[in-house]
Amino acid sequence: MRVQITSALLLAALAAHATDVKHFERLEYRFIGPANMGGRTADVEGVPGVPGIVYAGTGGSGLWKTTNGGTTWTPLWEKHSTYSVGDIALDPKNPEVIWVGSGEANMRNSVSFGDGVHKSTDGGKTWKHLGLKETEHIARVLVSPADSNTAWVCAVGHQAAPNPERGVFLTTDGGATWTKTLYLNDKHGCADLDVNPANPNVLYAAMWRFERSPWNHTSGSEQSGIFRSADGGRTWNKLTNGLPKLLGRAGVKVAPSQPETVYVACESKEGTFYRSTNAGENWHEMTRNREVVSRGFYYADLRVDPKDENRVYAIATSLMVSIDAGRTWRTISNRTHSDYHGLWIDPQDPNRIWQANDGGIAVSYDRGETWETVNNLPLGQFYQVHADNRAPFYNVTGGLQDNGTWTGPSRVRENSGILNSHFSIVSFGDGFYAYTHPDDPDLF
Repeated sequence: MRVQITSALLLAALAAHATDVKHFERLEYRFIGPANMGGRTADVEGVPGVPGIVYAGTGGSGLWKTTNGGTTWTPLWEKHSTYSVGDIALDPKNPEVIWVGSGEANMRNSVSFGDGVHKSTDGGKTWKHLGLKETEHIARVLVSPADSNTAWVCAVGHQAAPNPERGVFLTTDGGATWTKTLYLNDKHGCADLDVNPANPNVLYAAMWRFERSPWNHTSGSEQSGIFRSADGGRTWNKLTNGLPKLLGRAGVKVAPSQPETVYVACESKEGTFYRSTNAGENWHEMTRNREVVSRGFYYADLRVDPKDENRVYAIATSLMVSIDAGRTWRTISNRTHSDYHGLWIDPQDPNRIWQANDGGIAVSYDRGETWETVNNLPLGQFYQVHADNRAPFYNVTGGLQDNGTWTGPSRVRENSGILNSHFSIVSFGDGFYAYTHPDDPDLF
């Protein structure tokens, strides 16, 4: 099924009063809109040197693929066991092989959980579940550039309670079996993971304590930190020389063009951005700019230009770039939605960049100087939907995660059907709950 319009509300043709889902199975649904937005997207991944093929993993709307650069999209997980994506990884030796860690790892209170690792060997047509079901939230999946059967999984673990299935996991048989190789305790998980592309025996992991209660959360501890492995992820040592003692969520990335250079963006009162030029032995604080890690538990991540070790991108409330190894920064996310979660840079052409944010996805062909928003994916996450008593066609009002509150008609008399112009925005930001007066459609 190809989707060429975006919609955020599904409207049942008939009303149903029972709560048993079996009563809804034969109902026919139709899109009514609005069709001018995307929705929270956790990750985006492309095929190096192939501009047409891109995968988008969403917070709660499944996995999608385009083969024409975003003009149309195909849902790959339309009838899947989970619809929440944490990370997408393509086999460097064969891009038809896709690994997906399910369960969004951006741990806000509306996050959806997943059921482990999934793998496709035919470009997303069919899938096999590879286990690690109880990880629930997977931040990163890496496939070894030297061996397609070797992969690593970085799992945050359960959001609201301790559990043992978290940390870093290793497979050497294509996902048939897994070994947990980095584990601190049942409250600390893995927030990020990266591998030295020139020597895949060397990996870096960011370990993080996170636990959410109904009205608050705990992020960080003295046990949290950056760890390095020199034997393919089998054993690990903590790196401390120059890094903050008390650390929250962190992103760690190797510079592909200079693998001895490693960066860390972190949630900490002591600093936000660090650089090592000797594979993590020593770290130097580059900036304390809070915009680089503006809301650490929700986004503390970065990317390094594949051909320039001094050009670094910070993924935060705004998308930022530094061309001097993190000393100074400027915003490059103008005219795109805020709250960034993913960034993919084509290693063969660093001018081509895809971003993932709370409003969907966007693409740049000039290293992030300008962006084209791709708003044709139906990814809106509604907290609540309400209908009024207007006749003959009632209005539907709903509040979305970070995409405002919108109201529009259930039907219209025009032959063209419901258009974006029939919808109106009631409020901006997080929509949450919204109610319309049953007899006054202008009173909210």
